[in-house]
This record gives sequence, C-alpha cells and structure tokens, in this order.
Amino acid sequence: MSSFQLLLVAGTHGNEINAPWIFDQWDRQPSLIDGNGLNINKVIGNPFARGKCQRYLDIDLNRSFSKELLSNFANEDLEICRARELISQYGSAGKNPSQIVIDFHSTTASMGSSIVIYGRRPLDLAIVSLIQKRLQIPIYLHECDDSQTG
Repeated sequence: MSSFQLLLVAGTHGNEINAPWIFDQWDRQPSLIDGNGLNINKVIGNPFARGKCQRYLDIDLNRSFSKELLSNFANEDLEICRARELISQYGSAGKNPSQIVIDFHSTTASMGSSIVIYGRRPLDLAIVSLIQKRLQIPIYLHECDDSQTG
C-alpha cells in the first residue's frame, strides 16, 4: 500500500448532490471504485449544509480557508469551524495529511463534465493532463483569484 494520501471531497456545497450520492454508493459497494493501491480518504465537506440541502449555512466553505478567517477563533461560523477540522485532519500537519485533494462540485453552468484547476503548479497540471487523456473531458484553468491555488 502506498503512503501517498489522496483526499476526495464531496458536498462542499450542500445543494450539490451528485458527488455525495457517488460516495454513498461507494460506501455501499466498496469494490465499485478501484483505488489502484492509493490510500484514499473521502469526506463530505459540509455535512451541515448537505443535511439542509443548502449551499452553505453561514459562509461558503470554499471561502473559509483564508488565514485571516482561520486564525480568528472568535469567529464560530459553521463552515469556518469545519475548515479548521478539515485542516487538522487532512492538512499538511494534520492527523492524515493528504498530498492531493480533489473537491467534486456540480454546476448549473453548461460546462458539462469538466475539471477546473487553479493556478499552474506543475504537479497539478500533470495530474489533470492524465485525467483528461483518460476521460476526454475539458480542463478549465482559473487564474483570476490569486488566493486560490492548486
């Protein structure tokens, strides 16, 4: 077994039901997805919002990982607390540090199945290139927000 850790996140937005549904099926049938020897952790990003089928309850979880928000412990928004939990569990200094995180989303935009990558880190580009070659889906490069990378 590899010591490489891959984290798959579904349900970052509670109203996006496709990826959590896949995780539910995977839990029922573990042989459904072959991890090819990788150590894979999967997590529902925002279980509170998922339970209410809302995008978020206090603040968008995707926007809750800034150093400014995370270091303000007076802020007890659900999603900021959840971001701290996820970092303590899967961050580089966490209990189960992950080298790569893939966050699955659904969209109402007419993008079809696609990959959105933030920034131009060589490893990220190599990974999406391999996925694109295998699945033949478009890759969108998002560089408009310097606070989001990888």
